[in-house]
Amino acid sequence: MESVEYTRKSGQRLTYRIEADDHGRFRVTRCGKELLRGRDRLAAAGGSHRAPNKRKVAGAIAQAQHAIEALSLMDES
Repeated sequence: MESVEYTRKSGQRLTYRIEADDHGRFRVTRCGKELLRGRDRLAAAGGSHRAPNKRKVAGAIAQAQHAIEALSLMDES
């Protein structure tokens, strides 16, 4: 599992932690509180779901960053 810190580019510019695994799943947390879980769209769309892949990690991180920028299901307080 790979973890990265991501700071939002607008709003209050809060920093979030993104944890992604090599199956394309991600989790977004802030201050120890889980805010969002998801899966990379491309990893979920096709291919072998069981085969781990570094591209799935990168895709999951990009998907999480997009969700943070859109503030999808997240409160910015």
